[in-house]
Amino acid sequence: MIQLDDITKRYGSKVILNGVTEKIETGEFFVILGPSGAGKSTLLKVFAGIEKLDKGKIIVDGKDITNLPPEKRNVAMVFQNYALYPNMSVYDNIAFPLKVRRLSKNKIDEKVRNVAKLLGISDILNMNVTKISGGQQQRVAIARAIVREPSFYLLDEPLSNLDARVRFVARGELKRIQKELNGTFIYVTHDQKEAMSLADRVAVLHNGNFEQVGKPMDLYEFPKTRWIGEFIGDFPMNFLPGKELGLEEGIEIGFRPEWIKEGGELKGTVESVEVLGENVYAFCTVKDYRITILVRKTVDVGDEITFGVTKFRKFRDGKLLE
Repeated sequence: MIQLDDITKRYGSKVILNGVTEKIETGEFFVILGPSGAGKSTLLKVFAGIEKLDKGKIIVDGKDITNLPPEKRNVAMVFQNYALYPNMSVYDNIAFPLKVRRLSKNKIDEKVRNVAKLLGISDILNMNVTKISGGQQQRVAIARAIVREPSFYLLDEPLSNLDARVRFVARGELKRIQKELNGTFIYVTHDQKEAMSLADRVAVLHNGNFEQVGKPMDLYEFPKTRWIGEFIGDFPMNFLPGKELGLEEGIEIGFRPEWIKEGGELKGTVESVEVLGENVYAFCTVKDYRITILVRKTVDVGDEITFGVTKFRKFRDGKLLE
């Protein structure tokens, strides 16, 4: 288990991390999600020991590693740019951390070939890393991390340089590998699809702290704040004054585009339409509010739509009411 206790990091007068506190279970795929500039990579560097804390502690399996140098933390990190050695073969890139530890040639060979088989790259071991595809380079970087057998893995947006099709496949492979290893993966991304598809739990980093931590669908269904509701999802959660549904003043209702039905007390004018395969989304104005709804029929710009809400969440002052 990893315990974060009051993690605080400043750059000058700017507070980047402001008292982050959380427990990460052994064998968990824990995703840190947030917009650019939220401090995600800084938090990962704090884990790795690359950045020093201004305040707080990191406890791993009961051991305080807060002040340990990176090389004594038994942690492996996979970077966004993979950080492979361009003058080396795939084999030598994977073997490098084992050679540094002065393992025997036979032991190194055994470990490299085992991890290459796990990641499906046995057939490219003799190739130079500059001659293989981006998806293969990503696997080599992960293999180099796995072969070290660390206490936990840190992954800093490792799929962001891949095209959409390869990234989709890579997500599935990464999840499979994590389950087979039963490894503790701490994964940073700004991509919600990555977070929702990979994570056992997602921690949303905002204003220097975890605004909400939970299972992916819990964040989608029950966002703790209006900000989370608008940030999570392919389309933001819609918000309207509660009085539009006969609720008391001061209440806002939040509902997802698919939480609607045809016919009801709300009326909107279609401003634009987006067709995504079988799903058609209409972007409407309801009085002075912009609303996105999933429609079950053909609509055009300028059409009026009457709809109701099948379920919603209540918010007051931007916070979810239980």
